[in-house]
This record gives sequence, C-alpha cells and structure tokens, in this order.
Amino acid sequence: MKIIIATGGTGGHVFPALKVGGELKRQGHNVLFVGALGQWQKKIEEAGFVTQQLCAKGVSRTSIFAFLASLILMAKSFFDSLGIVRRFRPDSVVGFGGYGAFAVVLAAALLRYPTMIHEQNVVPGRANAILAKFVRKITLSFAESEEYFKSSKTILTGCPCHVDTQLVDQKSVLARFGLTAQRQTVLVIGGSQGSHRINAEFLPAIGLLSQTIPLQVIHISGKQDYQDLKSKYEAMGIPFALYSFLEGINDAYKVADVVISRAGALTTTEIAMAGIPSILIPYPYAGGHQKENAAVLGKAGAAQVIEEKNLTSGRLAEAMKEILFNTTTAKDLKGRLQGIRFPDAAERLAYEAVRI
Repeated sequence: MKIIIATGGTGGHVFPALKVGGELKRQGHNVLFVGALGQWQKKIEEAGFVTQQLCAKGVSRTSIFAFLASLILMAKSFFDSLGIVRRFRPDSVVGFGGYGAFAVVLAAALLRYPTMIHEQNVVPGRANAILAKFVRKITLSFAESEEYFKSSKTILTGCPCHVDTQLVDQKSVLARFGLTAQRQTVLVIGGSQGSHRINAEFLPAIGLLSQTIPLQVIHISGKQDYQDLKSKYEAMGIPFALYSFLEGINDAYKVADVVISRAGALTTTEIAMAGIPSILIPYPYAGGHQKENAAVLGKAGAAQVIEEKNLTSGRLAEAMKEILFNTTTAKDLKGRLQGIRFPDAAERLAYEAVRI
C-alpha cells in the first residue's frame, strides 16, 4: 500500500510519526512523509523515507500582518498538498497533528482519500479538532480524549515513544553514564528545549536531599543552562551526567528511580511506559494541554503534579523525598498504569492505518 504520513512542527508530532512509519515500512508499505518538516526533514530522510516539504507555519496572532502571512502560507501549503496527494494517489493518509500536518490531511479528506489522525495530548490541538470533522478515524493516546471527539470514530492506540520494555543490565547502563548502582538516580527532563525554571529549582533541591540520601543525576538541561549547571554540579560534588539534548533517552529511563519533567504528550507517554514514579511540572503556557496530560498519571497514583506557580526548591525536595522513600514496587506502579501504557502503540497505529 501507498501511505502518506503527515507531520511536522515539534518532536512530539514527529517522533510518533517516525515510529509508525518505521513499522509500516517493515511491513512492506510505501511511505511518503509530507508536512512542514523543518529541522526534522534530515532525520526523517536518514531513517530511509522520501519526504515532501511544505511551507506551513503555525497561525500567528502577534500582529495582523503576521496573522495574514501565516494564513497565506497555510493556503499555499493546502494547494501544494492537493498536488502531492493527486500525484502520489495514496491508499491512506495519516496525520499526527499540528500545523505541519493540517493542510495534507485536509486536502486528502476533501479529495475523498481514506484519512486518519492521531492525537498525542489529552486535550486536542486546534488542527486535530478541526480535522476530526473530516477524517474517518481518530486514534488516541489517552482514553480521557474520547470526550472531545465523536465516539464512533475514536480508537485507543496509545502513543509510540522512545521507551521499550526490554530489560537491561542496570550496572552497565549506569557505567555508560559515568554513574554507579550504589546511588539512587534522578532523571531531570525539561523538554527538547530544556526548562530554565525546573533547572533553577532543581539544583537547590538536590543539594538539600543529597545531604541525607546518596543521589546521582541524569539531567537534560537544554542549551541555555548547560554551562552554568555543569559548573554548579562540579562545585556540589554530586555525581551527574549532563546533556543539552540526549538522543538515547531510553537508557536514562531504564536506570532512573524518579523522573522530574514537564508533561508534554511524548514525555508523559514515555514515563508511563517506563513505569517510573515522577514529579510533573506542566508547562503553564501550552493551552492547558500539559496540565491535562499530567493529571492522567496523577490520578493513577503514578505522579506528583506541581503547578509551576507553586514550584519551589523546598516543594521539589519534599516530593522527591516522598517518592524515594515510598515502598511502591515497579510491579504495583505498572499495574496502576494499565490502560495508559501501550508497548505496541506503533503496531496498533500501523494496523489502523492500513484499514481506514
């Protein structure tokens, strides 16, 4: 079968799309990636896929001129998408949300090609909320999203992510990070761009706790704070592995005892897949999306959720202490996450993509 995968924008849209594309390719299907791929185009092509780039940008409301310019680019992307779809003649088109995929899925739906979207967040973004009216299938990462869509179209698949369920030798993985099994490991993730606020509050918090608990840190800081954090860690004498961005994050999840993170859709899915207790600090300016994502793990008893307005180093230290001294076993935690973690999410989505 010939299948178009429409994506672009952020890693939260692109990485699940790549996972599904890889599964479809493994099954022998001809997959074309189309969208506002931007910096991700090279990564997608390195994975062995043909791509078609669109010029779409998110709708800007900073000024009337920026708003009109973004609408013009979206209109151009729509007409370009009509041409791409007509030439490729796909058997199905699968969109992964965001402005990067919108024009492609809409064009395919209006041309009456079989279409499907995947929603990564609990609360749908504007693009998927509009496309839901046109597509035949809507696949969901979280059951809590069902209230936002027509139930006859929805299918719960989970969200493909970086984390797998394979067991590893923890000592050897920790050694690759320059760490040991004699300490408890805190994994700090601020999203692909890092989080200055989490970085700023975490250092004093870990300083307080490390006086009584043997701790070590894997910290994904983003570029902005990297050098400052490196100097401070070295001065504190706490074992650490610091990265501006970590490509092989799966290994970090495997050895972590607690995760401190934002609550983007992909990260929330990864934490659930890893079955690790977490402290989630939702990004407050993401239209409420992250707050709702975090609430899923919070209600399952798998995460403590701290809103950024309430975030202090003392509150963070107390939350870490509660988790690190908690006797909940990994088996208990994974039991609470049933219905949230889907190890076969890519396979589920590929199955639906060829049966729209």
